[in-house]
Amino acid sequence: MAKYGLVGAMDGTERTDSARLDQICLFNLLSACADTIYFKDLESRFIRVSQSQADLIGAESPTAMVGKTDFDYFSPQHAAEAFAYERQIIRTGRPVTDLHEWNVRIGDRECVLSSTKQPLRDFSGRIIGTFGITRDITARKHTERELLAKTHELERIGRELRTLLESSPDPMARMDRDLRYTYVNPAATALAGLEAADILGRTSSELGFPEDYTRGWESALRHVLATGEPADVERNLVLGGTRRFLESRIVPEFDDDGQVRSLLVVSRDLTERKRIEETLAEQAVRDPLTGLANRRLFVERTNRALAALEGADTLLAVLFLDLDRFKVVNDSLGHAAGDALLVAVAARLQAAARRTDLVARFGGDEFAVLCERLSRREDAAALADRINRALTEPIRHAGQEIHVSASIGIATCCGVATADSGSGSESGPAADADALLRDADAAMYQVKARGNGAGGHLFFTEPIREQAVSRLAVETELRLALERGEFRLFYEPIYALRQRRLIGAEALIRWQHPRRGLLPPAEFIPVAEECGLIVPIGLWVLREACRTLAAWTRIYHRAHAANPAEQAPTMAVNLSVRQIADSGFADEVAAVLRRHRLEPAQLSLEITETAVHDAPFSAGTVLKALCELGARIALDDFGTGYSSLMHLRQAPVDILKIDRMFVSELGRLGQDEAIVAAVIGMARALGMTTIGEGIETAEQYRRLCELGCDQGQGYLFSPPMTAELFRATHLAQAMRAAPDTSA
Repeated sequence: MAKYGLVGAMDGTERTDSARLDQICLFNLLSACADTIYFKDLESRFIRVSQSQADLIGAESPTAMVGKTDFDYFSPQHAAEAFAYERQIIRTGRPVTDLHEWNVRIGDRECVLSSTKQPLRDFSGRIIGTFGITRDITARKHTERELLAKTHELERIGRELRTLLESSPDPMARMDRDLRYTYVNPAATALAGLEAADILGRTSSELGFPEDYTRGWESALRHVLATGEPADVERNLVLGGTRRFLESRIVPEFDDDGQVRSLLVVSRDLTERKRIEETLAEQAVRDPLTGLANRRLFVERTNRALAALEGADTLLAVLFLDLDRFKVVNDSLGHAAGDALLVAVAARLQAAARRTDLVARFGGDEFAVLCERLSRREDAAALADRINRALTEPIRHAGQEIHVSASIGIATCCGVATADSGSGSESGPAADADALLRDADAAMYQVKARGNGAGGHLFFTEPIREQAVSRLAVETELRLALERGEFRLFYEPIYALRQRRLIGAEALIRWQHPRRGLLPPAEFIPVAEECGLIVPIGLWVLREACRTLAAWTRIYHRAHAANPAEQAPTMAVNLSVRQIADSGFADEVAAVLRRHRLEPAQLSLEITETAVHDAPFSAGTVLKALCELGARIALDDFGTGYSSLMHLRQAPVDILKIDRMFVSELGRLGQDEAIVAAVIGMARALGMTTIGEGIETAEQYRRLCELGCDQGQGYLFSPPMTAELFRATHLAQAMRAAPDTSA
């Protein structure tokens, strides 16, 4: 103590009080200090520890640690490192400060500790051990790591943002409150045709831009400075001898006090888009293929004509034309031939129309003609006749003659002076172009619906509108019917005529309409064909028919278990021309057959002569793929369509179905029996199966058997019925008639 000058300054009482005070201070220090404090002897055994030290390592109490070492509380590695430091301190007398001890495991967690270790000396200065103060800096280090990671992320984002700014094709610039440029990206310098050094620190006015331009531009910039609200500005100016159109977004940048300190301007060069818009505007009223007016110009001109018509003693007419069987030309001869046909038709329409009439093409094979200042409806009919005559002559392309006709619908509108003409087809003067086109289109559809492909014209009347509305309603309800599962399949049995043995069935669709009851196909299939719904409906029929056939096949096989060679029932499904025009249809059929484990030969796909005639050439590929799959192809309604023998060459036909029109006349005087005999003989020579349709009498059945017809169907055997009834009657009867080979 003398060395430190303490003993000589105190008497005995003072020394006692001072020692007491030292004890009190040490007790409070060890009890309340948040940092851990410990004292160790020369063997690194604890002689005093703070409460925080005991809490850190989970000791029972500070006194419980006395006499123990780090090896009693820490991992061997950490304890050995601490012991080595303490040996060094005792040996050298030099402290170790701010020592970071990493990955110190205390209990179930790893800590980072910051320690300062000192030699422990007695009053004479002799080293009698070590003491240290340790702080748990785990949370701080974690925060530092997070901050460092965020700093690196911000630096990365900054680099990427600068790369984005420097590489962006959009001009970008920053301006201070005096509207002087403080930053421009390379796209901005390229647009201005200046170096960045020539732009920075200057305003637009100082850069020599025209005064009328800078006045408006800087006014917009100052408005954003004043309001703090972003703004979008379109501007144009001449740069490098070229007029440029720019769309700029002005964004205010704020300081910590919420004041606008600068402006960021991001621009987009719209010059090329403006040029395209101008070009499109020039083309907007013309059909690019034919040079005729397009729908937009036609509607505008018609509406002007209608406005001028009020009070006039004249009428106007709109003729809506659709070329008959144009799709066949496109699909068979190619789009080049189709385009040539459209150009030729456009020229003939203009030649047939009056000089004052407006001829337009609406797209595809649809045309329209606006006729103004007509004195009577017959003038419009005369124009329709001239058009049909003009289209009579074949159009030649690439050495081929193309024949075309047009279905024409006519809608008229009269002025007030002729409003009481009583024709029943003119609208009042308030009609618009869309209404006239709608009515003419509805009349044209009725011409198309005649199905003769020979063209013609028809004036619009109210009954036609009612039919069009009804057709639209059916189309809308058809879409819902498919979603709601309102379709039903009925099955008409097909029998081998000589043996009167069940062969299978033909699946026939019906619509269970929620209000109108059970509807036959004629009520909705034509509409489905027209609007394209026939494809999803046809796919539903295929899947449902095959599902039913699979169930019947399982029953049939169980009944004929002793005779596995017995032929399973077949199913006939009708196809539309849209289905066989789909290149993926054969794959769909194959997938359905695999799903239900059916033999392809059990499926017969029926298509009419007319569908084969109207189908594109690609349909031949689809039919061939179906044939290669193993499915059977049947030509339905044979003899009622077009060139039948040609179709037998085009399609891989397995079955000819003799139309009920010929079957119904069998047994009577006439040529029908000779036709049926010829068809059967031809089919036999070609190795085809024949099926007679619509057999209703025993006499028809007898004559078909005598003529050698293979199979038949009709009310003589059974009307179409549900799958359940078919199974309970025809299928059950066929299974009862199965020969017993078990003996």
